[in-house]
Amino acid sequence: MTTATGQRDASQSPEQPGSGSARVPARRGDEGRFYLGLVALVAIMVFATLAVIALLPIPIPRATSASITSDSMMPKLRGGDVVIAVDTGDAPIAIGTIVVFEDPRAGGLVTHRVVGINPDGTYVTKGDANGTVDPASVPPENVRGVGRWVVPYVGLPSVWLSEGRWLPLALTIAAIAGAVWLVRYAVEVRYDPWGDGERKAPTNTSPVSRT
Repeated sequence: MTTATGQRDASQSPEQPGSGSARVPARRGDEGRFYLGLVALVAIMVFATLAVIALLPIPIPRATSASITSDSMMPKLRGGDVVIAVDTGDAPIAIGTIVVFEDPRAGGLVTHRVVGINPDGTYVTKGDANGTVDPASVPPENVRGVGRWVVPYVGLPSVWLSEGRWLPLALTIAAIAGAVWLVRYAVEVRYDPWGDGERKAPTNTSPVSRT
C-alpha cells in the first residue's frame, strides 16, 4: 500500500501540477443576472439623463422648464412632459407659438399656444385641446419663454404628487429602487460571471490515500 499526501495523479485532473485550483466556466444563471443588471443600469442612466436635461435650464439665465400637468395641449404635449422654454427678450412672438407664461389670474406657470395678439400688445392664448381661449390675456412681461424642447414623461412624478396619486408614485419609486438594487450585478466585481474568463472552484487540500 502506498500513501500520497497532497499530490494527484495527472490522469485525474486537467490542471497543471501545483496550481492548487480547478476552474469551471461561468454558469448560465450568472450571465443572465449580469445582463439583467446591465439593463437596469442603462435604464437608470437614460432616466437620469432626461431628468438632468429637464431640470438643468432652471439655474441658466433666460431658460425655464415647466411640467405639463394636464391634457390641455394634447396631442402635442401630454401630462408629465417637461417643456424647456427660452426667453427671446423683446422679440415679438408670432401667432401659433407655444409659450410658457405666468397665469395673470391664478399664478403659476402655464404652457399654451399664442392664438392672437390684442391691440395693446397682450397675447391671447389657448390650449390646443381646449374649446375656448384662456379667460385672461397675457402681458408680454408675463411670458417666461418660447417653447424650444420637450423632455417626455420625466415630470410625471411631480404631477402624481400634486394630484395625490400615490399608487403610481409609489410604484415608480419601487421600480427605481429595484433597478438600483439590480445594478450591482453589472458593476460589482464579485458578481462578474466571467472574471478572467472563468472562475475558480474550491480545492481539497486534505491528504488523499490511494492503494
